[in-house]
Amino acid sequence: MIKSKVVAAVALSLACGFAFAETEVSFSNKVSSDIVNIVKEGDEDTDSDFAGIKNKSVFEYSSEKLDAMIELVFWSNKVAAPSDGEDAFALGVTDEDSSGPGYDFGDTYIEVRPLDILGFEFHEKMWAAGSYFPIWDDNVSTGNIGSDLGAIVRPMEGLVIGAGLDFTSVFGHDDYKPVVNFGAEYTTDAFALAATVRNVADNSASEVNEADGFGFGVYGSLLKIEGLVLNAGFGYNTSVEPDVVKAGGSVVAGNLFTAAATYEKEAFHAALDFATNFTDSKDNEYDFYIAATAGYNVIESLSLDCAFATALDAESDSDKKVDARFHVNPAVTYTLGNHELSAGVNVFFGEDYTNVNFPVYWKYSF
Repeated sequence: MIKSKVVAAVALSLACGFAFAETEVSFSNKVSSDIVNIVKEGDEDTDSDFAGIKNKSVFEYSSEKLDAMIELVFWSNKVAAPSDGEDAFALGVTDEDSSGPGYDFGDTYIEVRPLDILGFEFHEKMWAAGSYFPIWDDNVSTGNIGSDLGAIVRPMEGLVIGAGLDFTSVFGHDDYKPVVNFGAEYTTDAFALAATVRNVADNSASEVNEADGFGFGVYGSLLKIEGLVLNAGFGYNTSVEPDVVKAGGSVVAGNLFTAAATYEKEAFHAALDFATNFTDSKDNEYDFYIAATAGYNVIESLSLDCAFATALDAESDSDKKVDARFHVNPAVTYTLGNHELSAGVNVFFGEDYTNVNFPVYWKYSF
């Protein structure tokens, strides 16, 4: 009884401490759809399908001792919506395994810091700044400093060191053994440098355990020039499913060199993505991903944007049906207080292939 009272008192003390500590809370909910998906392949008849609806809710909590995020995504029909609302640069790729309704907890995580320099994290993806693609809006997998369960050390301002385990049986991998990871990033006002090592205990992979395999990444970000951010990096791995950029008839995959840039000046903004694996890839995979976007804020609340993306295959194999795939996406976005509304057109095309849909979304955030 005494022990239980002590535990309850400690729990109450921690709760009160969090309640009165300086905190930041944010929430967003985004409802999106591509409306209708129109596909024309070769000599086949044009096929039209409802593109489904997707809802993404994100709740974030931040304080001196605790950071947490809950992300919940659910969809009515995914197979008919290749751009998947947000992943507009899948370049017309559909995922048959994702058909029908479903849900996902996404990047949900918790990090607690009992000491100023020491924290413990659960399922936290701490991405190196230089591993980010602004147009694809995602990161290369070897840019992750975090783990499913790990420790985060901040010994000095700007320096973050992570070490932890990925438990493959729990978080969607294929085996029961843990994967050991390390990573570090140093950030200043002018630049950020990061290095990661994934699965240090295993230097091979198998078809059964595709997530296995040693890997490492080095990434940098230049922040010195006002309005301009430059990212670059390289990721190496031995896994059967290596670093992937979702572009082209399937993906650009392998040991990737990546680069990206964003630029903002007054009402004008632009971005660039680039990735290559330097080698001839497997069937249905591409060797280059290039994307660019530019936009202009006509007024403070209204933005006009146009994006272009392509995936190119370095091989000249006559047996391949598609050697390149392209995507054009003009869009208009209107902001009114906490509400953001957007509408556009996606046009995907390649050899004997055309795909058109009409992405729209409403996002509420505070």
